[in-house]
Order: sequence, then structure tokens, then C-alpha cells
Amino acid sequence: MMQFFLLLLFVTSIYQSNAFTGFHEEPQSDKQPEGGIVFFMCMVVGLSDVEYVSWNHNGKKISKDGQIIDKTVDERYMIDSNRLVGTFILHIWNIQRKDKGQFVCSVFNGENQMVAESQTANLTVLQIPQEHYPICSPIASSYVSGRNIDFMCRSEITDPPVQLKWKRNYVVVTSQAESNIGADYIVSYSIVASEIDKGSIFTCELTTSANSAIRRNCTVGPINILYAPHVRIEQTDVVVLGQEAIFICYSDSNPAEVTFEWVVDPPLDESMYILENERILRISNIQEFLNGSLIECKVTNSIGSRSQTLRINIFNSKTVKIQSKTEKVKSGNDDIETENDNSKSKYERLQTIAPGIKKNTGNDFSISLIVAIAVACIVVILGLALIPVGYMRYSRRQPSDTVSRGRPVSIPDVYFEPKDHVDPMLPQLGLSAPWMRTVGVQVPGECEYDVTYTQVSPQSRQAYYSQRMYTPASL
Repeated sequence: MMQFFLLLLFVTSIYQSNAFTGFHEEPQSDKQPEGGIVFFMCMVVGLSDVEYVSWNHNGKKISKDGQIIDKTVDERYMIDSNRLVGTFILHIWNIQRKDKGQFVCSVFNGENQMVAESQTANLTVLQIPQEHYPICSPIASSYVSGRNIDFMCRSEITDPPVQLKWKRNYVVVTSQAESNIGADYIVSYSIVASEIDKGSIFTCELTTSANSAIRRNCTVGPINILYAPHVRIEQTDVVVLGQEAIFICYSDSNPAEVTFEWVVDPPLDESMYILENERILRISNIQEFLNGSLIECKVTNSIGSRSQTLRINIFNSKTVKIQSKTEKVKSGNDDIETENDNSKSKYERLQTIAPGIKKNTGNDFSISLIVAIAVACIVVILGLALIPVGYMRYSRRQPSDTVSRGRPVSIPDVYFEPKDHVDPMLPQLGLSAPWMRTVGVQVPGECEYDVTYTQVSPQSRQAYYSQRMYTPASL
């Protein structure tokens, strides 16, 4: 019995020595993003009929030769095998995060005993945030100017980490704060609401090094900013003694629903002014006692009130230039710089009737004088331009008339002198003298005469004349 056992052991060792001898190629580690494709190569040498090759994922057998035995990955895993060559290639499609880990190519005998295994190949899955990221935090329907607005953008924590950036009107902003809360990566951005932020759009953009083609974003806005009215008073013209003065109150606010209130110090009698649409104040007849009076327009909406004050300066009919004076006027909760004498008006200043103001003795050019000078310049320029035109027109050679036989004859521009010559192409008709030809041309306006004749002896006064007339169009 002992001898039989030793013989069996010897035969087994010989049989195994003629079986699997090693790996010709082993799998290599790789990195791929989610949704990508990866394959691992395994090539063995000397595989016997009772041996087979299996792939192991994180210590779990997932295949046997060319068949996938793990049904959880059957749709995405495939083995490309050839026992004759000894190749067993593992393909993985649509890589998922659960595919990361260690892959080993192993050789087993018929009794499921491991004969050998390859080196370990590590698969690193580059994680990509799910499709619904990034997520922007909701905001209120409106914000009052001066309040804080906090914007938050979050994504899941991935390997490699994602990048989140806030943009204001598509321009990257600074002062962004990063934090991790649970499984979320958060980037926040804060501003103090201002009128200039009204209508602004804030965008959070997501990018990842796992796939440079991925660029997603979420948007917040446009932002609605509520603010108290900004007030401005304008005069339609300078205030002249005895004439009507019109003052218009302009406002900019959100919400736009406002109320207007006019205050004149000292107060005016109701018969002296008219209010139109609450924002236009018309003082029908400016009196001297109104010089230096203050007019205030106060505008109020649901957020607050602001006002502007204007001082009335009355002028008489004499034109003078008055230097502008700037003064600060209390307007609501702000100090607003205003030009209360409206010195920036496009109109000329009239002399004020207030005492102590020096009259301007200089005389300005009147508009009519400027217009007259401009017209004179235009006439001179046109005259200079017409001189060469007239010279060219009247310096032409004009046709002159002469008298021939008691009647005027027009002298043409061009003459062709008549010439006699012998035309050898004409038949001689048996005449002893040669044919002669004469041509006379007068241009323009006259016809061309072409005469052919022959000179004969006095004894035979027979001649042949041929005369043709050509109009200028037949030339």
C-alpha cells in the first residue's frame, strides 16, 4: 500500500510538471472615470485540460475561463478567452464606483484548488458627481437694499474633488468660502444687497479633473432689490421775474409705486401754483419775495422716503453768467450732493434781482451775428468753388460765323481737305482718260460728298459721273 501511494504521488508530480508553467502577461493597474471602459490582460503558459482560469475581484471569483459567474456584473463584464493561446482578457463597460478595487487572474485545477495567481491590478475609479449636481440654494423673491444675501452651492464629495465657482453675471467672484457638511461639499458666497445688484444673475459652475469635458451649473436670479426712492429736482428754464416757473421732480425706486409731496418755504398761496401729476410744480407768476425760497420734493415708497431741496434764484431780463454754487441738502437718511441753482442749464443766466450781486458788463455775441457770419462764410466758399467751373465753361472755343456770298456760313470744328487721286479699281469703260475721285468732308453737321469723274478729250465729250451721298451715320 505504501508503495502504491508513493507511485501515485510521483505520477501526480510528473503530470503537474507538464501542466501550467507560468504567466506570460499579467494585469496592470489602471485609472478610469465613471462611465468609461477598462480591460485587464492575463496570458498563461502550459494550461492543461483539467485546469481553468478565473478572475477575482476583491477576493471574489467572478469568472471561469470565458464565462462570467457573478450575475451582478453580467451585463457590464465580459471575458475574451482563447485556451489554445492562453489569453483571458477581462473587459468592463460603464465603469461604476463599485468596480474599484483589486483584480487578480488565478489558475485552478479540476478540484477548485488554486494552482497560481497573477500580480494584483488595482482599478481606481475617478468619481464624477451625479447628474443633479450642482445644487444652488433657493433665495427669497426680493431683498431690501443693505441686507445680506447668502448664496450656497453644493455637490457630493468625490475622489478627485470637484471644483465649484460662483459667478456674478458670468464673471468669477472672489471671497468664496468652502466647507464639508456630511457627504456634501459646499461653496458659499455673500453680498450686501445694493441697487446695482438689481437684475443680476448668480451662477455656480461645477468642473472636475475626472473628466475635463464636464461643465455643469445652476443659476440664481435675477435678483430683485428693493430700495427707497432717489430724488432729483430740475427746472425747465431759469426763473425770471414775472414769468412762470416749472419744477419737475424725478424719482427712481423699487417698488415703483411712490407718492410725491412738495414743500415751499415760505409757504405759497394756493392760487399761485398748480400741481400736475403730483410731480410737476408750476408757479404761474414769480414774485420778488420768492427769491431765495426753498422748494423740497419728498418721494415715498414702501421701503422709505428721500427728498431733495432746491433754492429759487430769480433773474431779470439782462443776460449775465453766474458761477454755480453747490451745497449739501439733507435727503432722507443720506446726504446728497445737489446743484441747487441749476447753473448747469444750457440757457444763459439772467441777472438776479438779489442785492449784492455784481453785474456782468461784458457783451456776448448774439446768435443772429453768429448765424450771419456762418452764412457769409458759406457764400464765399460757394463763390470760390464756382470760379473754376465758370472759367472752364466760358473759355471753350465758341463757333463763329463768317459771310460767304452775302450769307452767314457756320465754321465747323474739323475739316478734311478734298484730295484728288486715281482710283485703279474703277472700270475705264473704253475712255482714254483715267478715272478721278474727289472727297470732301465737313464735321459736324454737314454731309460728306464723294464724286468720281474722268477727264476726256474735247473730241469725245462723253463722261461718266457717279455721285454718292453719305450721312454721318453711315461713316
